[in-house]
Amino acid sequence: MSTLRLIAVGDICLKTKNNMHPFENVKSAFRDKDILFGNLETVLSNQGKEVEKAVLLHASPEKVEYLKDAGFDILNVANNHIMDLGWGGFNDTLEVLNRNDLKFIGAGNQKFNHSYTIVERKGIKLGFLGYYEGGFKNFKKGVFIDRVNENEISAGIKHLKSKCDVVIVSLHWGIENIFYPSPKQIKLARNLIDAGSSLVLGHHPHIVQGIERYKNGLIVYSLGNFQFIADREKNRSSVILTVRINKNGIEDYKIIPVKIDENLIPCVMNNQNTQEMLSFINKISLPIIEERLNEKRWFEEISREHLVGNMKSWIVRIKKYGIKHLLQCIKWLISPFTVNCYLGLLRQRLKKR
Repeated sequence: MSTLRLIAVGDICLKTKNNMHPFENVKSAFRDKDILFGNLETVLSNQGKEVEKAVLLHASPEKVEYLKDAGFDILNVANNHIMDLGWGGFNDTLEVLNRNDLKFIGAGNQKFNHSYTIVERKGIKLGFLGYYEGGFKNFKKGVFIDRVNENEISAGIKHLKSKCDVVIVSLHWGIENIFYPSPKQIKLARNLIDAGSSLVLGHHPHIVQGIERYKNGLIVYSLGNFQFIADREKNRSSVILTVRINKNGIEDYKIIPVKIDENLIPCVMNNQNTQEMLSFINKISLPIIEERLNEKRWFEEISREHLVGNMKSWIVRIKKYGIKHLLQCIKWLISPFTVNCYLGLLRQRLKKR
């Protein structure tokens, strides 16, 4: 039976130091790909109105050449940075990708009016869907960014299953800098495999999370950073995921660990670091596979990182944009999710006594 090789990587920003080629050191790892997928977490535009955020990501449209040179075929754009330059930047990004024959998923407008794509290689048809766990306000007519909603994703899977052999779902979700997906994420990912998807690819946490073979499918909860700003050591470790696929679904998969260097360029790890990274991925995968991640334990795991990281972001926004963001911060401080983080932190400290 014919098989194809899908390679998937995580977050891409196209920013490097000294304008170096962002993929120069990993192009050889892409050489045998049939399809190359990544999460494009930047706007490709030189115009538009910057939104009020702590971190803004946008790159010159000319940098699309790096994506083409590396061999990317499909890019997820349903993420929290696609609107960093407003609707002008959003529309420019879709136009730039289309003009350069790069397929994208997760968003559309009046010109590009569907958010999925189908690719055929070696007689196998693959359907790709992309979703973002978040939302944007004041959508213009005809513009959309697909949000994580189980019923809508299941309907999308069903629709694509009638058109292709294998369905792959990309999810921009989860909590940043946390090594574990939430119990709700685990349940949703498994439900999407049950609904007919063969592969779930997660991203957004900026670090690698666990991997699970579930029934006939594969779930990668977070691919981590790939070519991205990495200001902490744990954000610098990432993976290149290679998946062998036939018409019936997933045959097997392989992980190539990579490290983001000081120039924000990913490099394949040496043998010793590779073994350490593979062991670490196995370690963080076990609580998922063995179903030991209940909600209480998860909040204990994420509480400090989530609270500290978000407060740093709020401080930047309040200093930069003023009272409106202070009021939003107060609302966040008393939200049910944040209260659960307080309780998780308290439980964690009581356990250490």
